[in-house]
Amino acid sequence: MSAGALSLQLSRPTSIELSKVNGKTVSGLIESIESYDFSMRIQVRLSQVDSQAAKPQRVLLTTQGCDYTIHEGDLVSFRCDLSPITNLGNPDEFDRQSFLWQKGILYGQHVAVNQLRCIGHRPTLLSRSASLRQQLIDQVLNTSLSPPCQDLMIALLLGDDRQIDPSVREKFSMAGIAHILALSGLHVGLIASLIWFLFFPLDYLRLKKLRLVITLVVLAGFAWLTGMSPSVVRASIMIGFTLIAIVLYRKSLALNAMCVSALLTLSIWPTALYQAGFQLSYITVGAIVGLQDKVFPTLVDRKQRVFYRLWSLISTSLIAMAATIVLSAYYFNSISLLSVLSNVFILPVMPVVMVLGVIFLFLTSIGLEWSVVNVCLETLYTYMNKVSEWVALLPGAHVSGVYVTGFTVWLFYGLLACLVMWIITHRSHCMLGMLGMALLVVGQLSWVKVNTPSETVLVLNDYRSTPIIWHENGKTYAWLPDTPDTDRTLFERTHRRLLTHLGGDSLQWVIDSVRGDLSLVHAPLAMLQNKVILVAGKGVNRTWLENADCIGGVDLLVVTKRYHGTLKDVVTHCPCSLVILSGALPDDRYHAYLNECRQLGLKCHEMKQDGAWMLEPVK
Repeated sequence: MSAGALSLQLSRPTSIELSKVNGKTVSGLIESIESYDFSMRIQVRLSQVDSQAAKPQRVLLTTQGCDYTIHEGDLVSFRCDLSPITNLGNPDEFDRQSFLWQKGILYGQHVAVNQLRCIGHRPTLLSRSASLRQQLIDQVLNTSLSPPCQDLMIALLLGDDRQIDPSVREKFSMAGIAHILALSGLHVGLIASLIWFLFFPLDYLRLKKLRLVITLVVLAGFAWLTGMSPSVVRASIMIGFTLIAIVLYRKSLALNAMCVSALLTLSIWPTALYQAGFQLSYITVGAIVGLQDKVFPTLVDRKQRVFYRLWSLISTSLIAMAATIVLSAYYFNSISLLSVLSNVFILPVMPVVMVLGVIFLFLTSIGLEWSVVNVCLETLYTYMNKVSEWVALLPGAHVSGVYVTGFTVWLFYGLLACLVMWIITHRSHCMLGMLGMALLVVGQLSWVKVNTPSETVLVLNDYRSTPIIWHENGKTYAWLPDTPDTDRTLFERTHRRLLTHLGGDSLQWVIDSVRGDLSLVHAPLAMLQNKVILVAGKGVNRTWLENADCIGGVDLLVVTKRYHGTLKDVVTHCPCSLVILSGALPDDRYHAYLNECRQLGLKCHEMKQDGAWMLEPVK
């Protein structure tokens, strides 16, 4: 804890005085790049721009457009116009501010991609690995493997799962085997086993320590090649300590190795403690290491190797599922109940997939292809895909729409700890503790259910659009009058936790008009929860306002980025009691409308400052 506290203090991002740097041309080193269809997210470590800052500051640049000529390790310059990164203020939203703070990022800026000027290149270890990784990815994409199989090989061997098709990812997730798509201890362990096995002749030459060194060097190289992700580093450290114990003829304690890897990982990346991958990884490994021999005693004779290994696989999967089921629900709002079945069919073939994948990657890197390896990989991918599809379609395989709070997660693990202690010790006070924690869990879930509004209206804050969501009679509606062509899949994923909290059976999209049980929408006007709402956007102009039938005015005026008139034009024909300024408005128009509200004496809700607007919920 002391080492973690010291490391956290040393790695804490420092603030800078924006008034001294904004408006100036600054330079920095590109540490990472994420490219999308029409934009890029670039993490830049600035040169010393503020004499009061203790160390160089990391910033996040989002671009309009893409420039594929810039890479990690490039030095770029741009005109500085930084602003503090804040959350949008939507209910149940992802805590983007804390997530970026954990990466040492406090400030961000949106720039046109042509405003970034490359002024040099300063390679680092991670930038070199990113460059090599991209070269290998390009070579894999030029092979004769089918695109889905190529994406799988890139994810398993190079740690880049962004190429995987969302439908495939969803299918694997519903089957409970999404963990095989992200590098973890499973993949690192298989690679370490392969290298350890290949160099077994060194034992006969009394060079067992050389065998150890080679394996450790390969593991370090693999961690470097895949970008030093915490999951790979954790697994490499644990396996390294296990191998060292074998060479030194010491007893290998998996729990000790796990704790040492956690200590070293948190000393290097202290904020990894708050990441879902770190939590899921260590909870899973800790539960398996500490509980498998106690909670699931061996019921099969070790001499019956097939049945013993099958039982070990089933018991391990059951422990992993039980240990992470609530945490998975908290982060992903869904749980898989048949992951044990999927693992029984998928995990036995993973060693073959990894061995063939390593051979394939080696041949690809030197410009060769072996058709036999390609055919085998295609066959194995088809098998894995069919199994995941079959399990995902089974009744009860996947439960979505699960809403769990952080407090419920803590209560669950308290309950789990009491249950394990009771199984091990059979003491009555453990049973009493378990019953007490169970009552608290039920009480917390009931409290969430009672305090969830049955009918409500939300105007969400968004950088791209101004969504309006309302919930009535078990149905949730979404209306995007500002940007109707918004990616609906991305919208549902972004607001998944909110939609789950509302508990609607499905999300119904509203284009121009809809009539619900208690609602009526006829764009740009709507009657929601007995409130008349006017959305000022495209099509709302002086001519429309002069012909509008707004007798008695409106209760709510939502001003979107597609409205280019004045507020005076609106309130002259449609008097309103509250104005909501969309967070998607450009800054100049936003402040102009804000000043106009003050001049007209209108009550105003500033979404850029106050976040989402919510109608008083009906419980």
